[in-house]
Amino acid sequence: MQLLLAGLVFIGLAQEAGTSPKLDDARGVPAISFVQEVTGRPGSPDETKQIQRVVLSADRVWLLDEQRRLIQILRADRNPAVLWEVSADLNRYREITDLSRIQKDRWIQERQFVKRLADLPESEREELLKAAHIRIDSKGELIREVSLENLGETKQEDGRTLKRVKVFENGRLVADLWLADMEIPFSLAALHGATGAFGPEVLEVVRDLKGFPVSGTIHVVTATLTHPLEFKISEIEDSPVANSFFELPEGCEKEEQRAFLNCPICGSEVERESSAARARDREGRWIFFKSRECFSEWKRQRKARQ
Repeated sequence: MQLLLAGLVFIGLAQEAGTSPKLDDARGVPAISFVQEVTGRPGSPDETKQIQRVVLSADRVWLLDEQRRLIQILRADRNPAVLWEVSADLNRYREITDLSRIQKDRWIQERQFVKRLADLPESEREELLKAAHIRIDSKGELIREVSLENLGETKQEDGRTLKRVKVFENGRLVADLWLADMEIPFSLAALHGATGAFGPEVLEVVRDLKGFPVSGTIHVVTATLTHPLEFKISEIEDSPVANSFFELPEGCEKEEQRAFLNCPICGSEVERESSAARARDREGRWIFFKSRECFSEWKRQRKARQ
């Protein structure tokens, strides 16, 4: 579900300043709004640009995906954090609370991969681990080592000075960002991990970056694939909103999700929580696969259709 948040994966990288807004403030909630172009959303051709209109506050986000006619509301102020996906007619919504699923699935897959290499010669095992950007400590436990590279590159854009930084995890590029020299009127600490795009090790490094990311590429590493998502934002404005702005529309009814679905390739019944793989279709809906072979066949068919 987090990859539906393609427009939000970078929000935790912005500089922290000030404090979270008080919800009883009669003036409303401090927020900024902007328009964002995203390229590389899973399920779409690589060159397709998604236009998203975003309203961002300290611990919540409202996003309109114009192509898919879908509204997303992220509430990191709740425990647990929740994502609401609201239909264009404002009559139905889906609720998602397991926002760390991407990272959980990835840890499971990486542990299984390390286990499969246990009987290989050490040199061969190390070569395969390096190629997969997986590192283990002396006890055989997974570790993630994160580094930040300040490239020293700057450029002028829309009257702002931008500087370029790169973030690496176990030697793999996970973020290539242009940061604007600008301040926002609140802290984004509550949103740092809400989208699930990065693990805590990456967040620990990027939370202290100074500046607001206005363009770049995010590489979201999942259990099955790495998704490069390019983004560019414009029309940034201070836009305080009413306290009710991030609430569900009145009369909007919850759409319950079935525990069991059918694999789109073999037709077998699949339990959501124990599927071999999952992906998004072109409409942004989750589909679940009975086996890795089914997932590979689905990817082959999708590529042939593009």
